[in-house]
Amino acid sequence: MKRDIIIIEDKSVSVTGNDVWMTAGEIAGLFHTGVPAVNAAIKAILKTDVLSDYEVCRYIQLENGLYADVYSLEIIIPVAFRLNTYCTHVFRTWLVCKALSNWKIQCKLPPKTKRFCPLK
Repeated sequence: MKRDIIIIEDKSVSVTGNDVWMTAGEIAGLFHTGVPAVNAAIKAILKTDVLSDYEVCRYIQLENGLYADVYSLEIIIPVAFRLNTYCTHVFRTWLVCKALSNWKIQCKLPPKTKRFCPLK
């Protein structure tokens, strides 16, 4: 299965394609948080029954030959709203800009706050 990922670099977000599926470790790396925090957020989201795990989670063989659960963009977005890091803020701002892009509103990130983010 070919899968795409999200990348945050220098306050910009890019997506490698239309079929985003990422492991909890990749999501944790993207948002600069720990895997337990990502897993707890995913568990809490699935517990609400708004999303079904069979729709947003797959168990696949990765490129390295190991098997892992991967999660779709449909659950990565609410995870970004449950976590509080500078990188989740960048991602949320990017999402809003994409949603409002039809109205030609110029979105800019505020100046960097005192939160830690290794992406300068």
